[in-house]
Amino acid sequence: MYETDTTGNSAGWYRRLRRADAPVAVLAGVGDILLCGVLFWMAIASGITFGAPDETQQAEMDATNQLAERLYFGWLAGGLLLSGLFRLTRSALTHLVCMVVPPAALLAYLAAAG
Repeated sequence: MYETDTTGNSAGWYRRLRRADAPVAVLAGVGDILLCGVLFWMAIASGITFGAPDETQQAEMDATNQLAERLYFGWLAGGLLLSGLFRLTRSALTHLVCMVVPPAALLAYLAAAG
């Protein structure tokens, strides 16, 4: 698992990647929060119509919501897969928390309000 160069030095890419776990976790958390915000607004903005939506507008809203759903779960699975593959535990936990907590908090708020 360790990369060695021609001089026998074993401080390869894997160790450097493991040492960069904390900065990677911060970047993953910021990126996850931004992505969740964009996908949330994408789902909200797709439902804004003037009057009752016709069939075309309803189909566009459904397609946008499906795209947001695929992007969200693909990003969640891809991030967990990559951080698990390289054994970046801080990054994996940060990614999981930043991708699950904001939507869960929003759903809890909406459930309590309605």
